[in-house]
Order: sequence, then structure tokens, then C-alpha cells
Amino acid sequence: MTPPRDALTHDRVLQAALSLADAHGLESLSMRRLGTELGVEAMSLYRHVPSKDALLDAMVDAIVRSWIDDDTLTTADWRARIGAIMHRAHTAMLARPWSVELITLRPRVGDGRLRYAEAVTTALLDAGFTPQLAHHGLHIVDGTIMGFTAQQARRPTAVALGDRVQALSDGALVDEYPGISRTIREHHDHDEEYALMVDLVIEGLARLREGSPPPRTGLGAHYALSMT
Repeated sequence: MTPPRDALTHDRVLQAALSLADAHGLESLSMRRLGTELGVEAMSLYRHVPSKDALLDAMVDAIVRSWIDDDTLTTADWRARIGAIMHRAHTAMLARPWSVELITLRPRVGDGRLRYAEAVTTALLDAGFTPQLAHHGLHIVDGTIMGFTAQQARRPTAVALGDRVQALSDGALVDEYPGISRTIREHHDHDEEYALMVDLVIEGLARLREGSPPPRTGLGAHYALSMT
């Protein structure tokens, strides 16, 4: 049965789009199929979302908004606040692997992204970071979340990895790749790795706040000179 026109809202369209992507992948999302899911003609959707691009941006904003909650915002300890945001973001995106690429590719900054950035920045400013270090910290936190989660979400299956990786795992290529062969045979818990990454980021930020700069490799200056 087709729902009444007034029953269709922006939030209902958004939630249906998220559910459709969850069930069938982002590539399945079209305005026509979304209209079918909602029991309306596709044109009816445009009364609530101006375009598919606008819908995709709204989906990104809804997902990023879920990375923060009231408990996180009121936690006194900045380390706990940053850690909670990083873990919530990682969990939310792994629950929706399709969202990683979507968030990466959609450049528009909406209210959800702003609230996330505000939560991270405020946690650092409240902890005594300078505005410049808080700005750096936001990008360090964001880069860690997105980089590690993208790698984990796109991790191929054993079949996709191919025969060479299986040979590495079996120890057959130890002479050619001694370092990888030594480590690949161990069990790796990727959630544990992410937790370690979060701890390292927070510890590194704490050192910056205390005035202990990270060691410099000199590569930045080398590359800058090479470009001149």
C-alpha cells in the first residue's frame, strides 16, 4: 500500500537509503529503487531530498554524527573522549563497509562532520592544547580513523590474496621475503591493532601537549628541497 504523501519525510527517506545500502551495497542505491522500497514514485522523493548527491551527503553526515554521543561529550578526561570517538567511528564504519569509501569521496562538510570535528577539537583545547596543536590533532585523529578502517574494511579474502600470499604464509618464500615471512605466520587481531594505534595516537598527542616534539626524519626538508 502506498503511504500517504505526508508520511514521507527527509528522515524516513534517509533511513531507507541507509537500510538499502546495508542490505544490498551502495551500488544498489538509486532513487527509483529507493522509491520502490518506500512504496512511492521516485519523483516523490525529490520533495524531501533535492538530488541523489544531496542524499549521499546526508547519509555521510548521519554516519559521522553517530561517532559521538552525549556520554563522550561530557567525559572529563580528554584521552577517554578522543579514544571513545576513534573506537565508535571505527566500529560504525566496519558495520557498514560501504560507508568508508563514501565518506572518503564526499567532500561536503555538513552538520554531522562539523559536530565530530568540534568534539575532537574541543577535547584537545579543553586539555590545554594550543589552537595550532588542536588543529593538527584533529587531522591526526581523522587520518588514523579513516586510514586504518579503510585498510581493514577492504582487506581481501584468502582467495583474493592469491597464491603468493599463501606461499608466504606457508614459509615457501622465506629467502625472498624474510621479514614478511617471519611475521605473516603469526595470528593478527586487527581490532587489537587498531586499539594499539589509538593508544599510540593519544600518547603522541600527549607528548606534543607537554612540549616533546616527535623525532624528525629530515625527509620533509629533503623532499621540499628536491621540489625546488
